[in-house]
Amino acid sequence: MTTMHKLGVGIRRAWPRGVALSIALLGLAACAHNTPLQPAATGAAVVATDKIAPVLKVVARQLAAGRSPSDFTHGPVRTDSQGRLQVYVYISSLSPDDLAILAKQGLADAMSSPVLHLVQGWVKPYDLDRLAGLPFVTRITPPRYAQPR
Repeated sequence: MTTMHKLGVGIRRAWPRGVALSIALLGLAACAHNTPLQPAATGAAVVATDKIAPVLKVVARQLAAGRSPSDFTHGPVRTDSQGRLQVYVYISSLSPDDLAILAKQGLADAMSSPVLHLVQGWVKPYDLDRLAGLPFVTRITPPRYAQPR
């Protein structure tokens, strides 16, 4: 009876850790999944500004109000010395024509990843809405930077 009692205590103590580990792994799996967001299947048009991550909108407004680009060289949103924002542009299609259209709408130094439906580049804050208005752009976010432990 004492052996069974000790075994039951061990299981009860390990169970919360197992559940916590499972939840953490599910969260990591969800973060690793980078499928581009698609417009709603209801036929309703997606408003271009809804495609832009809120944090990018905030920083774009702050830069337009005169805040220095050097204030955003580290952190979730980064700028260069020209005041351009580094962004991920998620797209539904990727062709040379699409890349040319993105460049014409203000995306500079573009690097594409067809597998991820993603183009990384730099954009002036006032060009964000023009990029988001393109029909093949599904969303615009800041890049996911590596985080030191």
